[in-house]
Amino acid sequence: MKKYLMMLLTGTCTLVWAQTNALVSAPAPAKPEAAAEIRSEHGYFDGNSREMVYESKVVVTYPKLELKCERLTISIPTNNQHPTNAVAETNVVIEMLDEKGQTNRVTSDRAVYGYSVVNSVTNEMVTFTGGSPTPAVETPQFIITGDPLVWNLATKRFSGSNYKTTLKQTPGAGNGSNATPFNFLK
Repeated sequence: MKKYLMMLLTGTCTLVWAQTNALVSAPAPAKPEAAAEIRSEHGYFDGNSREMVYESKVVVTYPKLELKCERLTISIPTNNQHPTNAVAETNVVIEMLDEKGQTNRVTSDRAVYGYSVVNSVTNEMVTFTGGSPTPAVETPQFIITGDPLVWNLATKRFSGSNYKTTLKQTPGAGNGSNATPFNFLK
């Protein structure tokens, strides 16, 4: 799920470089990742700030993932390295399929993606803020709300302020028809 969210918010894909040598057979090149597609009613590239800006009915699609918002701004580095910043604003909805094919949904008013490498350590986070109601992550098992909600993609951890988790009752789970998926709550 981490790579899907990263690709969605940055709107870019990794290039695969292969080097061949006439004397040594090169391994087969890796399969390139699928491209993200960004659609909007309006958009532009600002060469001075090196930002791609998409406005009005923005939809980003990537396999197993979709982002909708009203404005998306992506900072493009000059050296073709990994984008370091992307901001989705106004009515942000991200829907993605997990490894089990279940839909997970994140809603907020703003989602800010940040990427950096410091002392060989990758820092990659998405911060969700604002909205009515507050930002929420909904999975088939639970709903997490808080403002802000911070998703550390490198450590796969969620955290937040005013943090609340609501466990859903899943029909057919456990011994009863309304049993929670978490045995320790029985």
